[in-house]
Amino acid sequence: MKNKRILILTGVFLKGIGGPPTLLKALNKELIDYGYQVKVLTFGSRSEAKDYPYPVKTVSNSWPSFLKSFIYLIKGLILGFRTDIIYNQDLYTPGFTGLIIKKILNKKLVTRFVGDSAWEIALNKGETTDDIMDFQTNKYSKLIERRKKARKKILENSDKVIVVSYFLKKLAIKIGIPEEKIKVIYNSIDFLDIENDLTVDLKEELNITGKVILTNARLTPWKGVDMLIKIMPKLIKKYENIKFIIISEGPERKNLEKLAVDLDVEEHVFFAGRVSRELVVEYLKISDVFVLNTNYEGMSHVLLEAMKVGTPIITTKAGGNPETIKDKETGLLVDYRDKEQWINAIIQILDNSDLAEKLINNAKEDLKRFNWDNLVKETIKVFENI
Repeated sequence: MKNKRILILTGVFLKGIGGPPTLLKALNKELIDYGYQVKVLTFGSRSEAKDYPYPVKTVSNSWPSFLKSFIYLIKGLILGFRTDIIYNQDLYTPGFTGLIIKKILNKKLVTRFVGDSAWEIALNKGETTDDIMDFQTNKYSKLIERRKKARKKILENSDKVIVVSYFLKKLAIKIGIPEEKIKVIYNSIDFLDIENDLTVDLKEELNITGKVILTNARLTPWKGVDMLIKIMPKLIKKYENIKFIIISEGPERKNLEKLAVDLDVEEHVFFAGRVSRELVVEYLKISDVFVLNTNYEGMSHVLLEAMKVGTPIITTKAGGNPETIKDKETGLLVDYRDKEQWINAIIQILDNSDLAEKLINNAKEDLKRFNWDNLVKETIKVFENI
């Protein structure tokens, strides 16, 4: 059973309905089938952790932030004694905990790198407007530089860094991680059930009689949802009953709701909030086009989901998007925040059913590149070879 005991460190797991926690739960089942002993340490309540076929240890979210991180570290160290491999899922508290376990207990550390936490924090706090690549070389305040140094240290000290796109590999190298330490393993959503048992008529519930635009993006500045609301007046002129549905939550929600009111389009914009994976699928099914206006993306689960369900896609040329979507073949790629390009692309799809059908069919075929069996086998290969 050498190297068969894995401790997974993650912040979001129990109530996580986004792509990463959903994928992780599916991966854990596979690891167990391959003979691995899996344990998870995460934030949440003990009662929520009871229904898993493997130990899920929790740290309550009710503790103050510093105390919560300290308790997480202590629990991680205790669990680390009877573990061979630490599989770290992010660069916040779990990443720091994984680093300490490696240093003190001399365990193998694998980190899954899906985004730069230092850049995201700085952008959310208005401390920078630089793009993610420039952020790596430009100098900032002592606090930001400390954050950059901390996440670099976690990555540097990992025995292997798994990234979900070649864009993120490029980013990791720019941070200072040796190329030989990095392994690209694409995401997959083969396990997503698109024929679920939900009996819900969303069109009737939301009184939808016209075209539907859908986005599923955390409501942060770099996801560009504000620009999509700003182009609604022009789209409403052309498509009288058009509806823009926004899935997810985030710090920008109040600003975005106010923007919809200020532009007098609030009747055409619906904030769905956080919804289950099953409901995401139902929203995709009633949508005429899926849009993701972002200036940064590692490897988007929501794009893969839209490909699988069969919703035409428009997104930006940023980050890992061009690795996921082939322009004019499996979707349309436009520039971030370019209103005219976005309006033209949306009109192209809404007015041309042949184009929409072509993009849908090509995307479903191309989805074979993002293979679940490959993800599982390549991940296990990393664990076996460190």
